[in-house]
Amino acid sequence: MLPPILFVGGKGGVGKSTMSSALACLLARDSKTLLVSTDPAHNLSDIFEVAPSSQTQQIHENLFMREIDPLSEVKAYAAQVAKDAKQFISAASYSLLESYYDNVAQSGVAQESALFDRLIRIITQEQWGHIVIDTAPTGHTLRLFKLPLTLQQWSKTLLSQQEKSHNLEGIIGHLEGNPLKDRLEERYLLYSKFNNLLHSESVGIVFVLNPESLPIEESARAIHSLSHDGLKPYALIVNKIPPPSEDCFFAKRYANAQKHLATIRERFAAFPLLEIPLLSGDILEHSGLMQVVENLRQALQSLPR
Repeated sequence: MLPPILFVGGKGGVGKSTMSSALACLLARDSKTLLVSTDPAHNLSDIFEVAPSSQTQQIHENLFMREIDPLSEVKAYAAQVAKDAKQFISAASYSLLESYYDNVAQSGVAQESALFDRLIRIITQEQWGHIVIDTAPTGHTLRLFKLPLTLQQWSKTLLSQQEKSHNLEGIIGHLEGNPLKDRLEERYLLYSKFNNLLHSESVGIVFVLNPESLPIEESARAIHSLSHDGLKPYALIVNKIPPPSEDCFFAKRYANAQKHLATIRERFAAFPLLEIPLLSGDILEHSGLMQVVENLRQALQSLPR
């Protein structure tokens, strides 16, 4: 039932990493699945109780995991851009150029762009049965869907300028080739392919929220923002629904959650809702994660076909 590529987003603390992990475990039962984290505060290695690594790790027979390191990605990207740019300046300016791109690599915006670039390459160039992307909190997720289109348009503009420059160079016989132009063309095609995927049935966006006021409102704003780009969620996961209790405090929490759950069912009636109960313990691979996987499987099976 699930699309080949799933983005999992939502407000901080609602359980995105847990739901991403559970979805990946469920999908890995039938196909080779990659679980990717784009959140700099990675949680996946903690959930699966393995050492953190930016390399692909095999968790089970069909389940693989990768936590992208934005600093490593931006350093590699900046080094390549600096290398391409050196053809346009004298050797005396090389150290200044390298210093500039070293500073650029420390920028949060540059790191986020490099992280998105790596993710897009994973999605468009690697072969997996399913890819599940555990994203950072909502704002990051929304930028992830908007940035490629912006970069696609920017690459197109730069290509136009490079074409004019290349024509002039041909007239004066200055350069034989233009590696910077080749890289821009490659990136433009890459972003175009990703944008086409985003608007296809191959991609599903899943928002996770809790039965509480703030996650409900943030999810509603995120859905509204997506609609401006012609996108909508594939499904919403309502996580951490507390059980009924005879204890006074927990009975109030249960009643409050039920009130918010009714609101969620009404406000988000246009989307499939997967309701997942709150568990009593930590959600780690060797404790509660398999129970979440089972709850998720049952919730998916209950959806209308």
